[in-house]
Amino acid sequence: GGGLIQVTIRSMAPESSHKDPVSRKLPGSMTVGSLKRMCQQLYGLDVTKQRLFCRLVGETDVWDAEPMADDLKPMSHYVTSEESEVLMQEGDEEKDEDKEARLKESLEAEEKENARMVAMGSVQRGDVLGTKGAAGAAAK
Repeated sequence: GGGLIQVTIRSMAPESSHKDPVSRKLPGSMTVGSLKRMCQQLYGLDVTKQRLFCRLVGETDVWDAEPMADDLKPMSHYVTSEESEVLMQEGDEEKDEDKEARLKESLEAEEKENARMVAMGSVQRGDVLGTKGAAGAAAK
């Protein structure tokens, strides 16, 4: 979709939801990432916090809106009609990443602890290399 698409951008974010919607004719080849940068200029919401959703003009149910999740995809991938509305919502992108990082850290810590316990167990059983040999030699 290389043609122009009539897009009405509407902010649902708390700080800018009072601002008027902005209508633009944009190239369908424009990426979602570029659209987010435009939204940042219009509404002042950081790109990393934006969640964009697309719906046909006239659809009143917000649940019908499709998330525009991939920043690298062209708008035409999500916007299927000549006239569409893009809803900008505020999401907690950073918090999701923090959650993932925390989960990863706790899994790694658990693995280390398991490895330590296994090592401790083998020391107690006398499995560590050389222990039996040394003990055997000393016993003779």
